[in-house]
Amino acid sequence: MSTLSTTTTETSPTRAATVEQLDQRPVVAPPVDIFENAQEVLVVADLPGVDAQGLAIRVDGEQLVLEGRRKSTSPGAPVALEHRPADYRRSFVMPRGIDSTKIAAELKDGVLRLRLPKAEAVKPRRIPVTTG
Repeated sequence: MSTLSTTTTETSPTRAATVEQLDQRPVVAPPVDIFENAQEVLVVADLPGVDAQGLAIRVDGEQLVLEGRRKSTSPGAPVALEHRPADYRRSFVMPRGIDSTKIAAELKDGVLRLRLPKAEAVKPRRIPVTTG
């Protein structure tokens, strides 16, 4: 059985007086469930508040990286803020045998489903036996 190894990155911004740093938001690891069958590895990540435009998924070597930026929705100009929205970041080391050119992603209602298909060479197959 092959599984994804996870690398979690959690950071919190430092307070600074510059305008550029006011837009920094904390980053948290989204909760993820990982399933495997003979055909694929399925990664299910909860990303509430993230839409397709705020989602970046990339493969870098054997690293699979998910980054999600939540939409900021405020009913008006903030006067005082005790809760700051957080963005998401999670990275995984992909197991051997994943066909990274065929990875598919679907985002629906804040739930991301990533399908990582296994390469044909690593899928179980049945060997026919001949008699003779």
